[in-house]
Amino acid sequence: METHTNQSTPKYIGFVYQVLIAIEQCFEAKKNQKIWIECYGDLYDGKIGTEVKHHIGKNNLTDNSPEFWNTLKNLVTEDISDIKQFILHTTSDIKPGSIFDGWNQLSKTKKYKRLKDHNPADTIAEFYNITIIKFPRKDLLPILDELTIKSSQVSVEAKWNELEENRFLNYIPEKFRQDALQWVYGYMHKRAIENYRLWRIKINDFDSACQIALNKFTQSEIPFPIISKDYLDSVEKEFRFVNEMKELEFKKSPIEKAVSDYLRASKSRLKLLSYEPTTISETLDDYDETVLDCVKSKKDYWLEVIDDTKTKTSTKFSKELYFDIINKQELIKIPNVNDTQKYYQNGRIHHSVNEKLFTWKLWIED
Repeated sequence: METHTNQSTPKYIGFVYQVLIAIEQCFEAKKNQKIWIECYGDLYDGKIGTEVKHHIGKNNLTDNSPEFWNTLKNLVTEDISDIKQFILHTTSDIKPGSIFDGWNQLSKTKKYKRLKDHNPADTIAEFYNITIIKFPRKDLLPILDELTIKSSQVSVEAKWNELEENRFLNYIPEKFRQDALQWVYGYMHKRAIENYRLWRIKINDFDSACQIALNKFTQSEIPFPIISKDYLDSVEKEFRFVNEMKELEFKKSPIEKAVSDYLRASKSRLKLLSYEPTTISETLDDYDETVLDCVKSKKDYWLEVIDDTKTKTSTKFSKELYFDIINKQELIKIPNVNDTQKYYQNGRIHHSVNEKLFTWKLWIED
């Protein structure tokens, strides 16, 4: 099936890139500094305003590129009184002979002359009219003096790889850096959720949070790879444990949570196997057996204390058994793994049901 013509992934990738540039600024920031995202342009660090442009594949910053002219238009129409420098950060290349060739070495008057002498295409005519025709030259010159272009910047994938190697994360073992960077990426987004009207990163808080959260990646134990619910892919496959829960007349909410726990646990398991492929496989298999033994013992207990199983499944007690195990079963930790999550244990229980090693149904034959 072909993707829809209005799918917006390339635009989203541009936003991901903007956040990665913000992370880079946080890594390099000084104490007491703040980084604003989408408040005063794309990025603002208290002194420098940065517009971030990302392109999928190779792209040139042409004389009529809207990314430049729109940036300039924003500088002359928005309040920039507190912004001292302006940067256009773009993955586009500047070709020789372009009006932007050697831009950063030009004086403000030469920059102005190049722009003024340009014959604009229809696509940027409005921007040209606002910035060159209507805006006073004496007011535009100071802006051009502080406007630089960082062209030919690396793509989003390369930027992610660069950040993994950034000195800010150097103390973390290499095999854990991707997960550490994913935590930082999530931290950035959480700040937007907390205050969507003023998305900013306070560097002192950022440093403190990183010191605490990333410490787990430096311990002797393997850090448990937490998978957020937000990163789950949609799944069309039917699961045996879901069909069983439907037979027992579970409501939609616990079924959805069961699927979430199962998928998150599966992804965490794959991540753990990637950390230590030669040593942890047996540990994880032993863990599954331990958890399975515990739930079987719990089920045996229930069968001893109830006499309600007649000739068919007892729906009521089967559901009570489920919630007793899922909600109250003590968390069993994975040996040599730090911070095992409850969703992992529950997800592996659902895995056992999927593999026909366990059933929630309480039959008289039990």
